[in-house]
Amino acid sequence: MAEIRSREDKPLPGIEFSEILIPDEDNIGSGTFITVLEPQAMAKINPIMSTIINKPVFQMIVSINAAEGEVTVLLGKADNSPAISRKTFRMPPKFDVSRPHRFDTFFEGWKIKGMKMNGDDMITAAT
Repeated sequence: MAEIRSREDKPLPGIEFSEILIPDEDNIGSGTFITVLEPQAMAKINPIMSTIINKPVFQMIVSINAAEGEVTVLLGKADNSPAISRKTFRMPPKFDVSRPHRFDTFFEGWKIKGMKMNGDDMITAAT
């Protein structure tokens, strides 16, 4: 039951770092994916895409769309099959796009369970 932890600095434009934490390597469908944006990123880039892929067993895509005030998360296998879980969260009505922002995505049993923005719970958007 080894832990998986992997951090990538500046993986894509606008992202300071992303990090995945999976507490049990035998249960890769449960863990936390963190994305920290650079200052001004949301003012310059829309949407911002943050991804983690381990072909063919795992992929998560986080799409941060400040213009729409939503963050959409897709979780599944990286084998060209459809996403196993998909959820959209609403961003707070007012936030400073010039600041860096942190998004924590929580997943368990291949289901997206929740998301926090700067430590605050985000509300699931109506679909």
